[in-house]
Amino acid sequence: MIRAPRPDEIRLLPQIENAADERFARVGLQIVVDMPPATLAVLEFGRTRGRLWIAASPLGRPVGFALMKLRNDTAWLDQLSVLAGWQQHGYGSALINRTAETARDLGFDALYLSTYRDIAWNAPFYRRRGFHEVPRVAFTPPLRKVLMTERNNGHPVWRRAIMRRDV
Repeated sequence: MIRAPRPDEIRLLPQIENAADERFARVGLQIVVDMPPATLAVLEFGRTRGRLWIAASPLGRPVGFALMKLRNDTAWLDQLSVLAGWQQHGYGSALINRTAETARDLGFDALYLSTYRDIAWNAPFYRRRGFHEVPRVAFTPPLRKVLMTERNNGHPVWRRAIMRRDV
């Protein structure tokens, strides 16, 4: 079940993000594990603006979340995290769909994200959910800025992709 988080659930989301990110260490991307998770302030901002959703287990406990940010007149799936034991149960897809619906309802024609192009649970996962990679020659200045920010944060940009899904 996908729903808005309750205020008392916000504190659980950085833990979910950290736990979900641990799989990156197994593919040589310790940098992802070492990055700080979304702050409580950022998550609360998303919650109060209707841009944060959780995936709840059958018992109602948060097992994943999606955070949408608005950057430079574009809607971004900024974070998608699902606990390992709850992956491959449709929660990630449902969170993406909720984010895309909200982007459309806000008047956007697309939802963007940045991800690793060569990791199975990144670009290939998103491709199966309607995203396509934006060719670098088609990058607008805001898209170039996202990639440069990622480079400055230590991500190997040659492995990164910016993807778009029409909503």
